[in-house]
Amino acid sequence: MASVGTLTAMIAHEFNNILTPIINYAQMAQTNPTFAPKAITRAADGGLRASEICAAILGLTHNAPVELERVSLRTLLEETLVAMARDFSKDRIELILDIHSDMEIHTRKVELQQVFLNLLINARTAVLETNTLRRIVVHAFEEPGMVTITVSDTGMGITPGNLTQIFDPFFTTKDGQEDQGQGHGLGLALCKEIIESLGGDISAQSERNEGAAFIIHLPC
Repeated sequence: MASVGTLTAMIAHEFNNILTPIINYAQMAQTNPTFAPKAITRAADGGLRASEICAAILGLTHNAPVELERVSLRTLLEETLVAMARDFSKDRIELILDIHSDMEIHTRKVELQQVFLNLLINARTAVLETNTLRRIVVHAFEEPGMVTITVSDTGMGITPGNLTQIFDPFFTTKDGQEDQGQGHGLGLALCKEIIESLGGDISAQSERNEGAAFIIHLPC
């Protein structure tokens, strides 16, 4: 991170992503007592995950060694979707996970989940701006020593001028949406930091009004 201020803002941004579903689960329990045991369990899981994320982000920033582990890529995505606490179909969004069940990757699980969380939140926001086809596709394939992961959406796309800046800290196209957990311009900067620390790279492709795609290359 370039400065203590950037680090502090990034941590606050990421914790907001975790706190939102925890609050949603608590509200579900309030309105539907039969859901309380499940809501409490998931809220507790979210709290533990927030603690793990804090340790992972601080470890990344201070160059502390973090052990890599072998994980199922599809399972990791599915766990990330659970943490979002929102069924995409309720917003008329078609979500496609085109990832083979036995595909594995050697990575730092919590940090890679943060990348997927940011990309999925951004994709969801993008497709909600359209009244036609709402689709998000997560596709992955393996090559010798490398896995390529693409998160694409059918949103409004990104203008060429913005496309060159979207990974810069504090650059945002969502001004005025801070109250919704958006607009800080930190999510994609953190994604880039994490992916590069894992020995990979991340890029974006888009055409205005034709959606966007984020492409990740990682050693497997």
